[in-house]
Amino acid sequence: MNKLSGLFIFLLVFLTAPTAAQTAPDDDFGRLFSSPAERKRLDILRQNQKLIVTSPQKNVLTEPPLDELPEPITLQGYVKRSDGATTLWVNNKPVQENSAQDHVEIGRLTKQRNPAKNGSDSLNVRIPATGKNVRLKAGQQYAPETGQIVELRLLEKEKQLRLEEGVVGGGSVE
Repeated sequence: MNKLSGLFIFLLVFLTAPTAAQTAPDDDFGRLFSSPAERKRLDILRQNQKLIVTSPQKNVLTEPPLDELPEPITLQGYVKRSDGATTLWVNNKPVQENSAQDHVEIGRLTKQRNPAKNGSDSLNVRIPATGKNVRLKAGQQYAPETGQIVELRLLEKEKQLRLEEGVVGGGSVE
């Protein structure tokens, strides 16, 4: 009899709980995305807003000495807005096209015309210390010391393999 009453209580709670949640008044959480009227208003606000572009100060020396190379330059990604403005993520910092950051000059994002390269966008980067121009795609890193462009996913894979070798080779199993 004890098992039967326990089962009855379990079924009663189990079957009535969802109906209680369904009959509760809906809390208006709002829309996940904006309505067409809100979207139109936001587009108008964005189009009328002036883009604030920071420029280096005239008094500050922005170029490094010619013998000093910058740190590796990484293009994590970019966002192209419908109004034409583009934000780039270079060395984990958002920057605008045609600006300078970390002793490098960031150029414009352009589409490659070579069909063999899938027409992907690439960024022109100039290193004043060497005078060299480099084209980076999203997910690539340029090392000025070696002059090589490397895919970030390959760097991460190498780092993971080194960690695994350190654990297997240097670790002890007890």
